[in-house]
Amino acid sequence: MRSLRFDGRVAVVTGGGTGIGAEHARLLASRGAAVVVNDLDGNAAEAVVASIIAAGGTATAVASDIALEAGAAAPVDTARREFGRIDIVVNNAGILRSSPFGDLDVEQWDRMIAVNLRGTFLVTHAAWPLLAAQGYGRVVSTTSNSGLLGVKGSSAYASAKAGVWGLTRSLSLEGAELGIHVNAIGPMAYTAMSAASKIAPKSWQTGEGDDWSRRLDVARVSPVVAWLAHEDCTLNGQVLSAVGGRVARFAMRVTDGFDDENLTPEVIRDHEADLLDPDDVGTEFRAAFEEGQAVHRRLLD
Repeated sequence: MRSLRFDGRVAVVTGGGTGIGAEHARLLASRGAAVVVNDLDGNAAEAVVASIIAAGGTATAVASDIALEAGAAAPVDTARREFGRIDIVVNNAGILRSSPFGDLDVEQWDRMIAVNLRGTFLVTHAAWPLLAAQGYGRVVSTTSNSGLLGVKGSSAYASAKAGVWGLTRSLSLEGAELGIHVNAIGPMAYTAMSAASKIAPKSWQTGEGDDWSRRLDVARVSPVVAWLAHEDCTLNGQVLSAVGGRVARFAMRVTDGFDDENLTPEVIRDHEADLLDPDDVGTEFRAAFEEGQAVHRRLLD
């Protein structure tokens, strides 16, 4: 069986100084990629780079805040300057600050959006012209089941991560004709960030861990990123759930529902059970216009 290699490829990994991002960087480097490890903490990024080089890989570190335009451009510029190109963008950088909605202040909301969503946009936006010019690229962003399914007490984080879903879907449509595939992962892993969550078990918060945390090793997430980042992968616009060795696909579907030309609030009330029918698996559309076309055919044809 042929191993998947990244020889000659150049990757940028944001938030690569610790946790999942560090594992992404090490795995890509171990398979031949030259990796730009970006992190707000320069010492952490340098430590990961040192471990990559010690293992025989190629990497360089960039300390910057990807929530700022110049900070987001820095790792991309470094990839081009040091390695002559960029092929892979792994948008991993993120922060989590849990708070009940009533206690959430605007500053906390803005920072959550800035790092988790704006940062993903800025880094990808900086790399996009380079990827388009060479007719090839792989972008792997990081969303969360918090944003796709909802979670109590983390509305800002969830909103940002839900935004990453929308960004991923839209960019996959634009990138398809340019040779750029854009996908995302929804990981669950035992990291310092997950341990700090207010819904984390006490054993996580103390650092002791448990059987579940040991199963949620970051090493069981990074192979999913490596696959999505590889030239052999044809997936585009997908979000894969990566949890403890289980890989699945998130899918948004529109149920069959009902239609009534004389729609009133009462009609909707009387058909609510139809809308919530668990046996109605509905349709998965690849893009927004497909739903419009489907409804047009249903109502007018």
